[in-house]
Amino acid sequence: MHPAIDAAHERANRSAILEHARMGRSVCEWGDGQVVWITPEQIFARYGLDENGKPKA
Repeated sequence: MHPAIDAAHERANRSAILEHARMGRSVCEWGDGQVVWITPEQIFARYGLDENGKPKA
């Protein structure tokens, strides 16, 4: 694909995933050959945020 499309897709995914996490919802993804649930805490950690979804100070 085109790099600009890839970047836009990544930003949209990040935004949607973080929105779910901020509402306290887990999300599922494909990992290790099966569907796995990712908790809000795991999502925040993945993006370098604290447990409340805020940038780490």
